[in-house]
Amino acid sequence: MLTTGSTFSKNDLAMAAGLATLEVIEAEGLMQNAERLGSRLLGTFGKMIGRHELVKEVRGKGLMIGIEFGAPRSLKLKASWNLLETANSGLFCQLVVIPLLKDHKILTQVAGHGNHTIKLLSPLVITDDDCTWIESAFEAVIADAHRVPGAIWSLGKTLIENAARMRASG
Repeated sequence: MLTTGSTFSKNDLAMAAGLATLEVIEAEGLMQNAERLGSRLLGTFGKMIGRHELVKEVRGKGLMIGIEFGAPRSLKLKASWNLLETANSGLFCQLVVIPLLKDHKILTQVAGHGNHTIKLLSPLVITDDDCTWIESAFEAVIADAHRVPGAIWSLGKTLIENAARMRASG
């Protein structure tokens, strides 16, 4: 007798693993942890709006957090922002994502092409120590973004120059 299977059909092992996962989520209070630490991160990032003119809005639910950046008011930063936007809309967020990963080992993602929002999607098992690490890393990278010239703007200049060379040669 020939039997066929399917990735998406019923599977006793997958069902048992799913039930075990739900039991762990409930037993370890992971949803409550997400709510508590998500509120902490949202509060910390929200305070950056007043301290850093590039930070425009912070929003989220639980550990799904978006930090939106926007055009600054100060002349020096505005000139650098406009240069990046002219080269590629949304490029600034890449200049935040890169040092977060390279220097702080924090994986984030730009919300979409031409978008000015960075997504932070932390795991449900995040701890208070992890939050402290994330908060200090974001503070360092965003503070550096407000220094012109600085590492972030130098990276942006390099990316723009490389893209221009690629266009010229291709």
